[in-house]
Amino acid sequence: MFKEMIKRNTSEHFLLKQLIKKNFTAKYKDSILGILWSFINPLLTMLLLTAIFSTIFSGNIANYPVYFLAGRCLFDFFSAGTKIAMNSIKGNSGILKRIFVPRYIFAFGGICSEFINFIISLIILVAVMYLTGLHLTLMSVLAIIPMIILFVMVVGIGLILSIVCTYFRDIEYLYNIFTILLMYASAIFYPAEIIPEALRQYLYLNPVYLLIDQFRDIIMYNTLPNIMSVINTSLFALIVLVAGVIIFTKYQRKITLEL
Repeated sequence: MFKEMIKRNTSEHFLLKQLIKKNFTAKYKDSILGILWSFINPLLTMLLLTAIFSTIFSGNIANYPVYFLAGRCLFDFFSAGTKIAMNSIKGNSGILKRIFVPRYIFAFGGICSEFINFIISLIILVAVMYLTGLHLTLMSVLAIIPMIILFVMVVGIGLILSIVCTYFRDIEYLYNIFTILLMYASAIFYPAEIIPEALRQYLYLNPVYLLIDQFRDIIMYNTLPNIMSVINTSLFALIVLVAGVIIFTKYQRKITLEL
């Protein structure tokens, strides 16, 4: 029995690695530049929005390119990770109907592949930091805290969405609208201070914004993020993860019938 468990875990680990590789390479399969788009995309977006908004917000944001890229990198991972997980079950329905494969691997593998893209985009962020006079310090190591919290949150939300999408296909279109609204509500390209005080309290209910704010505090301002913000986002991420695991475990056996 113990040998069977080891064998099953080994096969699942191998399958997970293959799925991560497949998702990562498939994203650039028909592209001439391939993986370079992971560098070019955030860089071009930064240059465009810096040209547009840096003058407008120059009095509020000291280093606009880094401010924007820090927010954009984290939000892009949240958006891409949850979306690829949402479509992971439906997109692999052919495999699920033929053979038994652990369902969670498709969602988790997709999220891991997007996390690799996220790490690559951080290379651009570090390069822009040095070009604009900011340098990494020992404090910068703590940036891994909001990154881990975000990863846990994405896994939880992704598991929930992967189940919901098999029952309600319209959720994909609704979620696209939601992520657009969430992007504008996460203070990615504008300072939170421009929001009226009466409305700013709602910004702090957005866990994605709070994680972006924590990340910026560490890498841009070399300060510890607000402890209550870290605690609140950690609790939220854990609650979402537990809810995702419970919902996924409960409904995964019925998935094949719905595909």
